[in-house]
Amino acid sequence: MASISQEPRPGIPVLFTQPPPIRDPLVTETLDLQTETVDKCLPFLQAIHTTQRGPFNALGVPALQRDEHVAYLYDSLEDYPAGFVAMDASRPWMIYWALAGLSLLGEDVTRFRERVVESLRPMQNPTGGFGGGHGQSSHLAGSYATILALAIVGGEEAFALVDRKAMWQWLGRVKAADGGFRMCEGGEEDMR
Repeated sequence: MASISQEPRPGIPVLFTQPPPIRDPLVTETLDLQTETVDKCLPFLQAIHTTQRGPFNALGVPALQRDEHVAYLYDSLEDYPAGFVAMDASRPWMIYWALAGLSLLGEDVTRFRERVVESLRPMQNPTGGFGGGHGQSSHLAGSYATILALAIVGGEEAFALVDRKAMWQWLGRVKAADGGFRMCEGGEEDMR
């Protein structure tokens, strides 16, 4: 059985291996559920953080294969095979998920800034929103994923891509009277 390298590596940040530093004094059903979830997850996160040897931690959870995860996420930022054409409307999400994973694993994603901006630029519509791909209608979910991806890589060039005035006007057009938003103009309403 191969042993896990014991050299220091980025893993789960210490912040996530302890209870939240700030607790809301107002006790609600939601807060109780959050506390219950934290209590269930913390032992796993703490055990993973302190794992020194072997393929499993003290709770039987497999050790994080960080190098393999990082390689997979880097690969997912490359060109996709032809079979992925069905996922075209999800491109902003695929970019965001890969960047978020790399960032959480301690990788510097700013080196992808130019490529991310150039990949997302053709998805912006004159309406102000972003579609899932070039030539697709503005969609709230795709716009959200795009903004998240741009925020992760950061920088003036990334933030300058967003036409804020047009985006604000578009958001006003998809906002419903009850406070929710339609996913696109004339589309279904979504409370997320």
